[in-house]
Amino acid sequence: MTRIQSSFFRFMLFLFGAGIVLLAFSLFTRGRELSSKDMFMWISIGIMYLVFFTPFFFSVLPIGTFSRKIPSVVIIWSGIFVYIPASVVVIGLLRFFVISLNVALVVQSIVLFAFLMAVYFGYFASSHAGNVAAEEKNTSRYLTEMKNMAASLALKAGSLSNDYEGIQKLIKQSADDIRYFSPVDQNRSTEIDFRILDVVGNLLEFCDTPAEGGHVVYFEREVKQLQVLIKERKLLRN
Repeated sequence: MTRIQSSFFRFMLFLFGAGIVLLAFSLFTRGRELSSKDMFMWISIGIMYLVFFTPFFFSVLPIGTFSRKIPSVVIIWSGIFVYIPASVVVIGLLRFFVISLNVALVVQSIVLFAFLMAVYFGYFASSHAGNVAAEEKNTSRYLTEMKNMAASLALKAGSLSNDYEGIQKLIKQSADDIRYFSPVDQNRSTEIDFRILDVVGNLLEFCDTPAEGGHVVYFEREVKQLQVLIKERKLLRN
């Protein structure tokens, strides 16, 4: 079933259920004036139906992320199984004159608020945590790539002639520094990390085609730029 078909089927289920609630309301209230308690009861029933249907609109469980999504579903359904019985109990206590309408309104509002908090923590907070985890995974991928490229650069630089002895030492030092990089705040580190990757890529090309003269000068300038970037990266802390 495609996503569009699934959404359409859920929407039709929702309409069908809403139709049942409206039919029951029409049959049980026909020909008589509703009291405040009756209005409270039917509004509560409508809210209970919306609460019950909440997971069908928000919960998407692709197989690849099934285990990660399960906690969200558990939180929401736990909230549902608390809210609906509590709402039924409140309605019953109100109908049998155990509590007043005002008390019922307050209790129902508190329980509904608790359910909405469960929705927030189940969907929106977990979604934010998922985004953070994805960002950390993305940062880790760039760090791994950077360290691998730096290690390759150190190996290639080691094969250069003695004319590049000074550059070789700087490259080895830079590669060692990069090897001990750790993840930091992505908003601040991403630009520097990309610049480091770019410079290391240029140096790898230089190592493949070493030459004399202006090329060596440019080579040295790139190495020094790499060192500056590494110092900036070291200043970043979580």
